Amino acid sequence: MNNTEQLVKHDWFVALSPSHQSLVQSTVVVQRFTAGAFVAHRGQLSQYWIGVHSGLIKLAVYSVEGRGATFSGVPEGGWCGEGSVIKRELRRYDVIAVRDSEIMLVPAEIFHTLLAQSLPFTAFVIRQLNERMGQFIAMIQNERLLGVDAQVAQAIAQLFHPMLYPRTSEVLELSQEEIGMLTGLSRQRVNQALQHLAELKLINLSYQSIRVVDLPGLRGFGLAQL
Repeated sequence: MNNTEQLVKHDWFVALSPSHQSLVQSTVVVQRFTAGAFVAHRGQLSQYWIGVHSGLIKLAVYSVEGRGATFSGVPEGGWCGEGSVIKRELRRYDVIAVRDSEIMLVPAEIFHTLLAQSLPFTAFVIRQLNERMGQFIAMIQNERLLGVDAQVAQAIAQLFHPMLYPRTSEVLELSQEEIGMLTGLSRQRVNQALQHLAELKLINLSYQSIRVVDLPGLRGFGLAQL
């Protein structure tokens, strides 16, 4: 699959003018990363806007003692890192492949050119930043106020955000370990939460995958506590 075939699956690219599409096609970098590999490092200059063509990545930070905090998981079809690129600052978090992933990297200068010249692209980035802010506020709220089962439910439901992650399938190829990486919970505790959600008929569990059968119910699970 060439760059054009990959890019046309992303709505922001389709909305660009032909000249801007050509600019992106000629400069985008596509790389494959194995599970556990760093796509970008905390403290490095933010040289690319990062998109997930296939796979799953996470945004996280780790202390010198090895303690970690995950900000977000980004599945297939999602883009991240626009804030750091806009501010031309050092990246404040690590970007890590949770599973083998094919990543699209738009150079920072091309991103800024589009931001300055393309109204459709500017509108997309503004919506992206607004939705991301809402996601992070919800994440902090959930972590501090919800029980563990509800935290797992919300972490799964967030992967279905229609603006940020428009290509998420109803069947998530996620292992319990991967959900633990996204939530900061142990595999054992994630397993307990998933079993409870399955008993409530919000999800169906299979080997290395989760089928969401009641997305509204999953999104609302635990929020009555707030």
